[in-house]
Amino acid sequence: MAGLRIALPLARVPLLILIAIYLLPGLIGHDPWKNDDAIGIGIAHQFASHGDWLLPRLAGEYYAYDGPLFYWIAGAFAKLLGGLIAQHDAARLAAGACIALTLVFLRLAGRAFHEKDRYDQDSRGDDISRRGHGVMLMFLGCTGLLVHAHETISETALLAGLACAYYGAALIGKRPYAAGIALGCGLGAAFLATGLLHLLPLAIALLLTPLFVPDWRSRNAALALVCTLPVLAPWLLIWPALLHARSPELYAAWLHQNSLAVLMQPPSLAAATQALGTLSWFAFPAWPIAFWALWLYRRKRSSAAVVLPLLALVAGLCLSVLARAQGELPLLPLLLPLALLGAQVLSDLRRGAANALAWFGAMTFSLLGGLIWLGYMALQTGFPPRIAANAVRIEPGFVSHFAWLPLIAAVAVTLAWVALLSRSKNAAQRCVTFWAAGLALFWALTMLLWLPWIDYGKSYRPVARALQANLPKQRGCIASRALGEAQRAAFDYHAGIVTERAETRAGRRCALLLIQENARLPAANPGASWKKLWEGNRVGDRSEKFRLYSKNQPLS
Repeated sequence: MAGLRIALPLARVPLLILIAIYLLPGLIGHDPWKNDDAIGIGIAHQFASHGDWLLPRLAGEYYAYDGPLFYWIAGAFAKLLGGLIAQHDAARLAAGACIALTLVFLRLAGRAFHEKDRYDQDSRGDDISRRGHGVMLMFLGCTGLLVHAHETISETALLAGLACAYYGAALIGKRPYAAGIALGCGLGAAFLATGLLHLLPLAIALLLTPLFVPDWRSRNAALALVCTLPVLAPWLLIWPALLHARSPELYAAWLHQNSLAVLMQPPSLAAATQALGTLSWFAFPAWPIAFWALWLYRRKRSSAAVVLPLLALVAGLCLSVLARAQGELPLLPLLLPLALLGAQVLSDLRRGAANALAWFGAMTFSLLGGLIWLGYMALQTGFPPRIAANAVRIEPGFVSHFAWLPLIAAVAVTLAWVALLSRSKNAAQRCVTFWAAGLALFWALTMLLWLPWIDYGKSYRPVARALQANLPKQRGCIASRALGEAQRAAFDYHAGIVTERAETRAGRRCALLLIQENARLPAANPGASWKKLWEGNRVGDRSEKFRLYSKNQPLS
């Protein structure tokens, strides 16, 4: 991060260091965490351990919520690297690889959109390179990306596929054959990652852009479309056909889950308010810069670099509202068009606004970094005593162990941050540089200094091993009631415990019953015919409990 200059070709090495600091910490060194990380690792574990690579499974059950592409990649990482590092760490590296690919394609798209742009005849090579780097920094600086970039989730493969498709779109007017290949592979990879629904915003934007961009109503654009279709077809047809041949019922379940059925409901003002409210912090600081870009380029309505991301952004927002998407993950694809829009005007930001945003980021992340270091000192030395007591109260029983390597790495990251602040030039681009580097500082320090403490409280390994130790020797099958997907994945991964749902015929035959309850949904007592064998929960987690029961009466 030291001396980062996104305006110069020599900035490539510091930029790569920044990306490494952002991506690498947190990918390895901890157990699967609730929720999405544990689910993704559970599916990858099924692929790597059981050899059936056609059907995504979670703890023995078919998983119809996503496509298989990301889990194939994670399973392959787990299979190839599982002997060198823990299988869950190897699977999580797939997320880092997908985010790295996303950054590569975003940089290429940012450059390609402005090569020989007729609105920028005076653009120089360093300006094009700066825009490519700016897209990456804008994307990395989005607050909502940070945690999800380090989780084993299929949305990381979706981002890589969509970024490849944006790169293909940027090439339509210049290299139609390359555009067709990139569009076909990008859209196909996104389809295999999460299904058809998340392709709609970009597909709609690709169809509508020719109405506003004359260059897209040309022979090259038609040729790019002709090349796209045969490249895209295998992605759309082969795996669904194999799934249908294996089981029409499973194919129907996947098609329903990933089709337009979720849109067949009236729009909701509450859903729109929730999506916009979440996006206001999730996409900060990209969205205010992107809005400034729209204002500056309001007269460039025939520029594909403006029209395509804008249409994709609007269509994506509409899709989130209509689908009433829950959580933050459906908003991740919106970060791509926001980054492509905002990076165009980094050099044109007003100096006062750019400096205010830059120094707000600098002070915010410097303060957070100082607090992380202060908490680490409390863990190691017991001073300040109040912070040390709070850490023990939150995670009772945790014992801190000193390690030199994480400490040295944390010191190096901190010094790099100080060097970046002291050597940065008074340029508009540093506002996104400070945000991307600040998030990297915050995440790296947290993962280097606090990871053992965090993992101690978030890991399901002790609970799974305790449950395993309390199972009867002749246990037979285990039924489960209200057991979450993440918990099912964790028990399967850590202890090889696969349960049958109590509502099914197989579950009703089981002599053992595992019940999960939480503060929002207390579990009902299974009745007098069941005897409690064990009760447990994660350390420090008072809202989630697990109870194991054995049937007293013989099965009917």
